Amino acid sequence: MYLCIRVDLDYVPWDTPDAVEYGHGEPAMLLRTLELAKTMGLKLHFFASNRVLRAFPATAEVVLGEGHDLDWLCKHPENASERFAEATRLFAEQKNEIQGLALKAGWPEDSPGFPGLESLRFISGTGSCAPGIPFFPVEFKSIRQASQTGLTARAWTDSMKKNIRDCATRDRGMTLSVRPQVMAKYDPKLIHLKEIAVMAKAVEIPVVTLRQLVNAAK
Repeated sequence: MYLCIRVDLDYVPWDTPDAVEYGHGEPAMLLRTLELAKTMGLKLHFFASNRVLRAFPATAEVVLGEGHDLDWLCKHPENASERFAEATRLFAEQKNEIQGLALKAGWPEDSPGFPGLESLRFISGTGSCAPGIPFFPVEFKSIRQASQTGLTARAWTDSMKKNIRDCATRDRGMTLSVRPQVMAKYDPKLIHLKEIAVMAKAVEIPVVTLRQLVNAAK
Protein backbone atom coordinates (compact mmCIF):
# COMPACT_ATOMS: atom_id res chain seq x y z
CA MET A 1 0.00 0.00 0.00
CA TYR A 2 1.14 3.52 -0.68
CA LEU A 3 0.08 7.11 -1.24
CA CYS A 4 1.60 9.00 -4.14
CA ILE A 5 1.02 12.74 -4.07
CA ARG A 6 1.16 13.68 -7.75
CA VAL A 7 1.75 17.41 -8.25
CA ASP A 8 0.93 18.61 -11.78
CA LEU A 9 2.70 21.77 -12.96
CA ASP A 10 1.08 23.43 -15.96
CA TYR A 11 0.87 27.13 -15.07
CA VAL A 12 1.98 29.86 -17.45
CA PRO A 13 0.88 33.49 -17.01
CA TRP A 14 -0.67 33.74 -20.46
CA ASP A 15 -3.11 30.86 -19.95
CA THR A 16 -6.11 33.17 -19.66
CA PRO A 17 -8.89 30.60 -18.95
CA ASP A 18 -7.06 29.02 -16.01
CA ALA A 19 -5.87 32.41 -14.75
CA VAL A 20 -9.42 33.74 -14.73
CA GLU A 21 -10.63 30.69 -12.83
CA TYR A 22 -7.73 30.10 -10.44
CA GLY A 23 -5.46 33.15 -10.53
CA HIS A 24 -1.67 33.35 -10.68
CA GLY A 25 -0.78 31.74 -7.37
CA GLU A 26 1.12 28.68 -8.61
CA PRO A 27 4.69 30.00 -8.11
CA ALA A 28 3.98 30.85 -4.46
CA MET A 29 2.09 27.60 -3.90
CA LEU A 30 4.93 25.58 -5.38
CA LEU A 31 7.28 27.01 -2.75
CA ARG A 32 4.73 26.35 0.00
CA THR A 33 4.30 22.78 -1.20
CA LEU A 34 8.04 22.22 -1.17
CA GLU A 35 8.26 23.68 2.34
CA LEU A 36 5.43 21.44 3.56
CA ALA A 37 7.18 18.42 2.07
CA LYS A 38 10.45 19.36 3.79
CA THR A 39 8.73 19.93 7.14
CA MET A 40 6.87 16.61 7.00
CA GLY A 41 9.66 14.59 5.41
CA LEU A 42 7.64 13.81 2.28
CA LYS A 43 8.90 12.92 -1.16
CA LEU A 44 6.47 14.12 -3.83
CA HIS A 45 6.18 13.24 -7.50
CA PHE A 46 6.01 16.32 -9.71
CA PHE A 47 4.95 16.24 -13.35
CA ALA A 48 5.70 19.23 -15.56
CA SER A 49 4.34 20.10 -18.99
CA ASN A 50 6.54 21.25 -21.84
CA ARG A 51 5.33 24.81 -21.59
CA VAL A 52 6.30 25.00 -17.92
CA LEU A 53 9.76 23.62 -18.64
CA ARG A 54 10.19 26.13 -21.46
CA ALA A 55 8.93 29.14 -19.52
CA PHE A 56 10.26 28.31 -16.05
CA PRO A 57 13.29 26.00 -16.17
CA ALA A 58 14.06 27.08 -12.59
CA THR A 59 10.92 25.20 -11.53
CA ALA A 60 12.49 21.90 -12.52
CA GLU A 61 15.75 22.91 -10.89
CA VAL A 62 14.16 23.64 -7.51
CA VAL A 63 11.99 20.50 -7.55
CA LEU A 64 14.96 18.27 -8.32
CA GLY A 65 17.19 20.22 -5.97
CA GLU A 66 14.79 19.52 -3.10
CA GLY A 67 15.08 15.79 -3.80
CA HIS A 68 11.68 15.15 -5.37
CA ASP A 69 10.99 13.17 -8.53
CA LEU A 70 10.05 14.92 -11.76
CA ASP A 71 8.44 13.43 -14.85
CA TRP A 72 6.43 14.55 -17.84
CA LEU A 73 2.87 15.92 -17.80
CA CYS A 74 1.23 15.26 -21.18
CA LYS A 75 -2.27 16.70 -21.42
CA HIS A 76 -2.79 15.72 -25.06
CA PRO A 77 -1.39 12.21 -25.69
CA GLU A 78 -3.09 12.10 -29.09
CA ASN A 79 -0.49 14.69 -30.18
CA ALA A 80 2.35 13.34 -28.08
CA SER A 81 4.88 12.47 -30.78
CA GLU A 82 6.29 15.97 -31.31
CA ARG A 83 5.72 16.92 -27.68
CA PHE A 84 7.73 13.92 -26.46
CA ALA A 85 10.75 14.84 -28.56
CA GLU A 86 10.72 18.34 -27.10
CA ALA A 87 10.11 17.02 -23.58
CA THR A 88 13.10 14.70 -23.89
CA ARG A 89 15.29 17.65 -24.80
CA LEU A 90 13.92 19.85 -22.01
CA PHE A 91 14.45 17.12 -19.41
CA ALA A 92 17.96 16.48 -20.70
CA GLU A 93 18.77 20.14 -20.10
CA GLN A 94 17.94 19.46 -16.44
CA LYS A 95 20.04 16.27 -16.51
CA ASN A 96 16.87 14.34 -15.74
CA GLU A 97 15.60 11.50 -17.91
CA ILE A 98 11.87 10.98 -18.39
CA GLN A 99 10.78 7.71 -16.80
CA GLY A 100 7.01 8.17 -16.89
CA LEU A 101 4.20 10.47 -17.84
CA ALA A 102 1.02 11.74 -16.24
CA LEU A 103 -2.18 12.18 -18.22
CA LYS A 104 -5.05 14.49 -17.44
CA ALA A 105 -7.42 11.64 -18.33
CA GLY A 106 -6.90 8.20 -19.88
CA TRP A 107 -5.01 7.00 -22.92
CA PRO A 108 -7.02 7.64 -26.13
CA GLU A 109 -8.33 4.35 -27.49
CA ASP A 110 -7.51 5.29 -31.09
CA SER A 111 -4.01 6.60 -30.33
CA PRO A 112 -1.21 4.49 -31.86
CA GLY A 113 1.33 5.82 -29.40
CA PHE A 114 4.53 7.60 -30.38
CA PRO A 115 8.23 6.87 -30.89
CA GLY A 116 9.78 6.53 -27.47
CA LEU A 117 6.62 5.43 -25.68
CA GLU A 118 8.09 1.98 -25.16
CA SER A 119 10.93 3.53 -23.16
CA LEU A 120 8.56 4.76 -20.46
CA ARG A 121 8.39 2.79 -17.24
CA PHE A 122 4.92 3.90 -16.11
CA ILE A 123 1.89 6.05 -16.87
CA SER A 124 -0.39 7.79 -14.39
CA GLY A 125 -3.92 8.67 -15.40
CA THR A 126 -7.58 7.74 -15.30
CA GLY A 127 -9.39 5.08 -17.30
CA SER A 128 -7.40 3.17 -19.89
CA CYS A 129 -3.66 3.03 -20.49
CA ALA A 130 -1.31 2.33 -23.37
CA PRO A 131 -0.79 -1.45 -23.50
CA GLY A 132 2.35 -2.97 -22.08
CA ILE A 133 3.24 -0.12 -19.73
CA PRO A 134 2.67 -0.24 -15.95
CA PHE A 135 -0.31 1.95 -15.14
CA PHE A 136 -1.01 3.75 -11.86
CA PRO A 137 -4.62 4.90 -11.84
CA VAL A 138 -5.92 8.13 -10.36
CA GLU A 139 -9.24 6.76 -9.16
CA PHE A 140 -10.40 9.64 -7.00
CA LYS A 141 -11.29 13.23 -7.78
CA SER A 142 -8.34 15.53 -8.32
CA ILE A 143 -8.41 18.86 -6.55
CA ARG A 144 -9.22 20.51 -9.90
CA GLN A 145 -12.19 18.19 -10.50
CA ALA A 146 -13.42 18.81 -6.98
CA SER A 147 -13.33 22.58 -7.46
CA GLN A 148 -15.07 22.36 -10.81
CA THR A 149 -17.91 20.26 -9.41
CA GLY A 150 -18.49 22.59 -6.47
CA LEU A 151 -17.15 20.23 -3.81
CA THR A 152 -15.83 22.18 -0.85
CA ALA A 153 -12.23 21.78 0.23
CA ARG A 154 -13.43 20.23 3.50
CA ALA A 155 -15.65 17.69 1.75
CA TRP A 156 -12.85 16.79 -0.67
CA THR A 157 -10.36 16.38 2.14
CA ASP A 158 -12.69 14.21 4.19
CA SER A 159 -13.35 11.98 1.18
CA MET A 160 -9.61 11.62 0.53
CA LYS A 161 -8.99 10.72 4.17
CA LYS A 162 -11.71 8.08 3.96
CA ASN A 163 -10.10 6.72 0.79
CA ILE A 164 -6.75 6.53 2.57
CA ARG A 165 -8.29 4.56 5.44
CA ASP A 166 -9.88 2.22 2.90
CA CYS A 167 -6.52 1.73 1.18
CA ALA A 168 -4.93 0.85 4.50
CA THR A 169 -7.68 -1.67 5.23
CA ARG A 170 -7.47 -3.27 1.79
CA ASP A 171 -3.68 -3.03 1.50
CA ARG A 172 -3.76 -1.14 -1.79
CA GLY A 173 -2.22 1.97 -3.30
CA MET A 174 -3.61 5.40 -4.10
CA THR A 175 -2.48 8.30 -6.26
CA LEU A 176 -3.73 11.76 -5.33
CA SER A 177 -3.57 14.44 -8.04
CA VAL A 178 -3.17 18.12 -7.10
CA ARG A 179 -2.25 21.32 -8.93
CA PRO A 180 -0.58 24.23 -7.11
CA GLN A 181 -2.49 26.75 -9.25
CA VAL A 182 -5.79 25.28 -8.10
CA MET A 183 -4.62 24.92 -4.49
CA ALA A 184 -3.83 28.65 -4.46
CA LYS A 185 -7.58 29.21 -4.59
CA TYR A 186 -8.82 26.01 -2.96
CA ASP A 187 -6.28 25.34 -0.20
CA PRO A 188 -3.97 28.38 -0.04
CA LYS A 189 -2.46 27.52 3.35
CA LEU A 190 -2.18 23.80 2.49
CA ILE A 191 -4.21 22.92 5.56
CA HIS A 192 -6.08 20.21 3.69
CA LEU A 193 -3.08 18.70 1.93
CA LYS A 194 -1.30 18.53 5.28
CA GLU A 195 -4.31 16.76 6.83
CA ILE A 196 -4.20 14.15 4.08
CA ALA A 197 -0.47 13.54 4.60
CA VAL A 198 -0.98 13.32 8.36
CA MET A 199 -3.74 10.74 7.85
CA ALA A 200 -1.44 8.65 5.67
CA LYS A 201 1.20 8.64 8.39
CA ALA A 202 -1.40 7.82 11.04
CA VAL A 203 -2.47 4.65 9.24
CA GLU A 204 1.13 3.86 8.29
CA ILE A 205 0.74 4.28 4.54
CA PRO A 206 4.10 5.36 3.08
CA VAL A 207 4.09 8.45 0.89
CA VAL A 208 6.17 7.50 -2.13
CA THR A 209 6.67 8.42 -5.78
CA LEU A 210 5.76 6.28 -8.75
CA ARG A 211 9.44 6.14 -9.67
CA GLN A 212 10.16 4.60 -6.29
CA LEU A 213 7.45 1.99 -6.87
CA VAL A 214 8.68 0.91 -10.29
CA ASN A 215 12.31 0.87 -9.10
CA ALA A 216 11.35 -1.29 -6.13
CA ALA A 217 9.59 -3.73 -8.47
CA LYS A 218 12.74 -4.37 -10.54
